[in-house]
Amino acid sequence: MKIRQSNGENLTCKVYIHENKKEENFLVSVPDIFFSIQFDYELYGESLVEHLYLHLFNLLDEQEANELAQRIAQWTSEV
Repeated sequence: MKIRQSNGENLTCKVYIHENKKEENFLVSVPDIFFSIQFDYELYGESLVEHLYLHLFNLLDEQEANELAQRIAQWTSEV
């Protein structure tokens, strides 16, 4: 499991990223905002950012949701 610190303008939180290589998916959790999501390797790039944004938008404002979605997409591509 990887733990990353997201430092935004209004939101600072830890992001926990678990990669399940056997099932080819990621589990991402952000306990500070009560958010978690699981997605397959097939979802990547702009489609991943959009998918994450749509889920985060329910919890955060537009800018914070977009920022965090882009960071999570970047971090999962590095793992």
